[in-house]
Amino acid sequence: MRLASFVARLLWVLPLLGCAERTPKEAVRQKAPEQAKGAQPMKPMDDTCASPRPAGALADQAREELGQGMVGAELAPVLPTQWPPKGGGLEYFVYRKKSLPTGLVKFEVQGPTERVHFATPGAKPRVESLEPVAALGIEDTTVQELSDSSRSHVERAEQALLDVVAGCRSLDEARGDLEGYLEWVAQNPLQGQDLERRGATLFSWLRRR
Repeated sequence: MRLASFVARLLWVLPLLGCAERTPKEAVRQKAPEQAKGAQPMKPMDDTCASPRPAGALADQAREELGQGMVGAELAPVLPTQWPPKGGGLEYFVYRKKSLPTGLVKFEVQGPTERVHFATPGAKPRVESLEPVAALGIEDTTVQELSDSSRSHVERAEQALLDVVAGCRSLDEARGDLEGYLEWVAQNPLQGQDLERRGATLFSWLRRR
């Protein structure tokens, strides 16, 4: 009987001892949140980088604003309105081709006839008529349209400029893509000469080695 009584008491005491043994572990678990408070937060992304607009969407908005004025018109690649371009506006110049009664397929290149101005990439565009309209020269059928690869280079150049304006790329980082502007000027010499004069700071920077 004494043995049975001793075993019963032992069985009653052991759970209490087990709880006492777990107490330090529970105290450690309770302290864990206090230690987590001292953890360093992740470094935030650069908040100066606004989300750049797709270049194609910006050009479509300029065409929509011109409306019926886009008939027979061509947009030159978009230019910055300030230098350096970060945080500034954008503008398109519109050129036109007038067919000549020569018996041959020749056109007189005119312009720019309009300027489409965006105060910021997200602003509503404003169309300004430019007068007098200059005749830039005669273009014939020997002038080839941009190849798919050249067109891709120009589109990449325009997107690079929008990235720079939005503060998401530096000019030096975007330089390789921006050279697509030089390709457009070379393949459109009449409009290109005029556009380079209007975007002198951009083209001077691109040609500087």
